[in-house]
Amino acid sequence: MKGDFNLKGIETIIFDLGMVIINLDMEKTIKAFKSIYGDDYEPLMNKLNEEGFFNAYETGRISTKEFTSTLATKSNGKASEQDIANAWNAMLLDIPPIRFEILKWAKANFNTYCLSNTNELHIDWINKMLKIEFNLENLGPYFHKVYLSHEMHQRKPDVEIFETVIKNHNLNPSNALFIDDTAGHLLGAKQAGLKTYHLTGSEKIEDLISISK
Repeated sequence: MKGDFNLKGIETIIFDLGMVIINLDMEKTIKAFKSIYGDDYEPLMNKLNEEGFFNAYETGRISTKEFTSTLATKSNGKASEQDIANAWNAMLLDIPPIRFEILKWAKANFNTYCLSNTNELHIDWINKMLKIEFNLENLGPYFHKVYLSHEMHQRKPDVEIFETVIKNHNLNPSNALFIDDTAGHLLGAKQAGLKTYHLTGSEKIEDLISISK
């Protein structure tokens, strides 16, 4: 274990997905969208954020079709719906094999869950990558349960999403640890009584948990 990361007394670990399990590069998606929208990129994204467009997609309140068609329409003919999907997925990178070993070890020794703010496009891409690279249908075998915001119609940092996980499995939050790379997401977890760890900067889960084979 490293630094102030401590699993003593912990019975449950709840893992974020992006930057905890799968590597991301947000700049790739930003660059792809800038190539589509040009100077309109920032005002458009700000407006859509203010309107709750991206939150609506992450909570499953709008479909993938509505998501991609809306963004394609706003490109004024510069991008197809597939171009939008490709740009949106550009941020998704890889899952280092060591992380599967860590998840396997964690599942054998703790109650383990994945809790992710995500969406249908990203999960479809991840599942295809898992099939090609690891012959896996999804991440399900590596957790006791996977929770995805677009299926739950809830998202972090709202306390309700953490309370859902706690209630569903009758967890004791005082011995449950939530690991996320976004500091804001820890707020709701703390409100729900969970212990938290903020994965920061270049820190990786394999830096925190070393397993002996």
